[in-house]
Amino acid sequence: MTNCSPSSTRRRLISRWHALNELRRRQTERHPAAFRHAIRLDDRTAARFRLVRQPWQESDFAAMDAAWLALAGRDEVTRTLGASGSLLRRAYIERPRGHSKTTDTAVQLAWILQAATSKVTGVAAAADQDQAAIIHRAVADLVRHNPDLCRDLDVLKWSIRNRRTGSELQVITSDVSSSWGQLPDFVICDELCHWPSPDLWHSLCSSAAKKPQALLIVLTNAGVGTGWQWEVREAARTSPDWHFSTLAGSQAPWITAATLAEQRRLLPPAVYARLWDNVWQHSDGEFVTLAEAEACRDEALSIKDRGRPQFEYVAAVDYAEKHDRTVGVVVHREGERLIVDRMDVVAPSPGHPVLVQWVEDWLHEIAANFPGVRFVLDEYQLLGVIQRLSGRLSIEPFDFAAGRGNHALAMTLRNLIVHRHVRWYPGCGQLPDTATRDDLETELASLVLRNLSATRVRIDHRREAGRHDDRAFALGAACLELVRDQRGEGWLTFTPPRVRMPGRRD
Repeated sequence: MTNCSPSSTRRRLISRWHALNELRRRQTERHPAAFRHAIRLDDRTAARFRLVRQPWQESDFAAMDAAWLALAGRDEVTRTLGASGSLLRRAYIERPRGHSKTTDTAVQLAWILQAATSKVTGVAAAADQDQAAIIHRAVADLVRHNPDLCRDLDVLKWSIRNRRTGSELQVITSDVSSSWGQLPDFVICDELCHWPSPDLWHSLCSSAAKKPQALLIVLTNAGVGTGWQWEVREAARTSPDWHFSTLAGSQAPWITAATLAEQRRLLPPAVYARLWDNVWQHSDGEFVTLAEAEACRDEALSIKDRGRPQFEYVAAVDYAEKHDRTVGVVVHREGERLIVDRMDVVAPSPGHPVLVQWVEDWLHEIAANFPGVRFVLDEYQLLGVIQRLSGRLSIEPFDFAAGRGNHALAMTLRNLIVHRHVRWYPGCGQLPDTATRDDLETELASLVLRNLSATRVRIDHRREAGRHDDRAFALGAACLELVRDQRGEGWLTFTPPRVRMPGRRD
């Protein structure tokens, strides 16, 4: 029998431990799922990522594993693709606050930096330095807590680098000048809905398109409005080339019911719905909410080409030659409701303004098909049209820029919507040839109220790309004309808007 000394036994155990550790490390580099199974979130051995990971996290991970494997040059990519054989290199992941967006991304970034067989480079972009620091710190923490799995990674001031392969992650902010000209292998856009302008997005999105294997991942909470971030979301949601996922409401077990109850008490309803329910807010509900606008949609209605002689019709036009939309709308009254028969929208394009002739052609067509129709036209925008056609058509001039008329228009339209006294058909006002939703309802929900004086307001749109108020003005002018004839019957109840007036205590 061979006698083993305690020291030799200890050396063998240490050697075996190192061999097993090396085997485990190599296995984690072969596949990101093995890396996720082994990685720790902090220095405690029990704090394994696999013990807290949720099915919705794993679903997002699995959708992109094949793309990460392909980028890393790993053979397991074929097995990971499965029967479908599809490989997605684009992802849009929308989750409520506190649902591990940054941690999950840090896990993926740490793996690709450690596991890539040759040099890869990428950027993680945020709106400001504070948010960028969160991304950087999340990856740095994983490196620090997992020195065995991330042994080749060095944490620098605004980057993470693999000293063996030269692979590197750069963390950048909305300094657009630094993002142009890059050729990244992967791009992470963090909290896209908080980015102040689309310039950085345009830069990084186009950079990711320069390499066939490049990955582009958007991480965000639900946003506000129907501007460029909404268009990015809808393009991703409707594209077969993107993995799109969104969580309905808080689903993380580490967020308690008591925490949500406190947040519900402290935050405005629209803010709580966006942050914790992950519900996109097409506005903050300053004029009307999206839900209030959508409640006026009547699935039984459809766009009309002709009117009926028993109804009184009013048509209004809001004209814009170069920068805004031109809108023509026809409305009639049935009992206590105003019904939108049709809403036609035309948008100018560079070098192709909307001609006044479009308005004249539309007026003649509506007059021929809707008996006895009265027209409401802006006396400033369309003075020439009014002068030419007043003898042949019934035209009521309306000053869209005037204070008193705009206040009446805003209050009338708001109350008609809130009390559901106006109804329209599905898709009313949708801009033609536009894949994303851009209709009357989303426009109404994006409007704000501007103070004209201590007692008067007007509807307006935010000074952001993609925001307009033309459909609302046209509809409001037509409705106001119909309501003015019926005010004595008392069928419309006015309520004040939710807006702070100068000199007034709420």
